[in-house]
Amino acid sequence: MGQQFIHIRVDKDLKEKADNILSSLGLTMTTGIHLFLNSLIEHRGIPFDVKQGRETLLGSKVAKMERGFQRFVSDEIDRSLFARHPVALYDKVRESSYLEYPDGMRVYADE
Repeated sequence: MGQQFIHIRVDKDLKEKADNILSSLGLTMTTGIHLFLNSLIEHRGIPFDVKQGRETLLGSKVAKMERGFQRFVSDEIDRSLFARHPVALYDKVRESSYLEYPDGMRVYADE
């Protein structure tokens, strides 16, 4: 497989900061770019969250917390149904909240 050159223009400060981080990891800029491109291919998209502002820095931590919260909510719903209590939920398709009873019956707020 032949080699190809990529020429890019970046801000001097950005390049220096990236160089410093890569150097501290024992990597070169070329290796860092290779890692990014391989990860891009492996993920079939950008291998990290692209968001605005502060969320960019916290993207993976926020995603991890959201997954934990979703697991917690799911566990609490299971516990509530097991205890024979109705659970308040939201149907994204109907865009309506409802109560779900342990027998599976749903009573929608808009009915």
